[in-house]
Amino acid sequence: MKKKSKDTLLKVIAVIAVVLALLFLFKGNIYRMAVKYEDGGSRKSYDIKDDNLANYINQNLPNDESLDATIDIDQIIDLSQEITTKTLDFSLEAQESDPKKLILSAEANCVGYAAFTAAVGNYLLSRFGMDKEWEAKPKKGKLYLFGNNMHKSMKSGWFKDHDFVVFRNKSTKEEIYADPTVHEYFGVKRVDRYQK
Repeated sequence: MKKKSKDTLLKVIAVIAVVLALLFLFKGNIYRMAVKYEDGGSRKSYDIKDDNLANYINQNLPNDESLDATIDIDQIIDLSQEITTKTLDFSLEAQESDPKKLILSAEANCVGYAAFTAAVGNYLLSRFGMDKEWEAKPKKGKLYLFGNNMHKSMKSGWFKDHDFVVFRNKSTKEEIYADPTVHEYFGVKRVDRYQK
C-alpha cells in the first residue's frame, strides 16, 4: 500500500514538473495569447544627447566587430530591452521618465521603462544607420486580457495605465510591439497588437 502511494506521489510530482517546464518554455506564447496591446496615444520621446549616457549604452553593446554589418531591427529591440533591464529597477512610486535622470536614479515605473527603451532604441538605430528606416516611440497602452478591455474596468494598476514601445518602419508602416517591463519580469521579447 505504501509503495502505491509513493508511486502516485512521484507521478504527480513528475506531471507538475513537466507542466511547469512547459509553462516556462512557452511563457512568451502564453502571454501573447492572453494579453494584447492597443496604442492609447503617444508619450514624450527623448533623444540621447548626453555623452555619459551614450557611452554607457556603447559599453553595454556586445563586443562583436561584425555587429555593424549584421545588425537588424530584432537585435536593436533586444539590445534596447536588455540595456533597460540591466539599468533600471521597477518601482510603482517612481515618477521620472527622462533617460538622462533615470540613469542616475535607476528606478522607474512602466512609463520610465518605455521612455528609456525607446530612447536607447532610437540611439542604436541612429548609431547603426537605421534611423532613416525605423523609429521607436513610447506609447500609452490599453491592454486586453483574452479580448476584454482591461483599461475600462480598472481604477489603477498594471492594466489601467501601462506603457510599452512601438518600433515602426517609416516606409512600410510595419510595427513591432515590445514591453520592456514584461521583458524584465517574464523574459517576453515581443507582445502582440490588439486586432479589432
